[in-house]
Amino acid sequence: MQIKVLHNQTLLDVSIYLFGTSKGAFQLAELNNLSVTDDIIAGQILEIPNDLDFGERLTVEYYQLENLKPATAIQLETLEIIELPSGIDYWAIQIDFEIQ
Repeated sequence: MQIKVLHNQTLLDVSIYLFGTSKGAFQLAELNNLSVTDDIIAGQILEIPNDLDFGERLTVEYYQLENLKPATAIQLETLEIIELPSGIDYWAIQIDFEIQ
């Protein structure tokens, strides 16, 4: 089985849609020679394992009946318009916080 990736989808999103849980993301990544954290692009075709069942049938049915297709990836362009928290609690060394 195959699925076409939608805009801003991650492997976790695809797994939640197909299996009702994020647990299937690891198998999706392995089957498609990807890392779980790899960006996937809209239109990309992913191979889907046929034999995975995590016991979340009600969640899968809900997503499919409501035509909900999670797409939670944040693009760099989006980050530029989001006002991110600031201050020492949020700073990362060598990214926003320079040590001299």
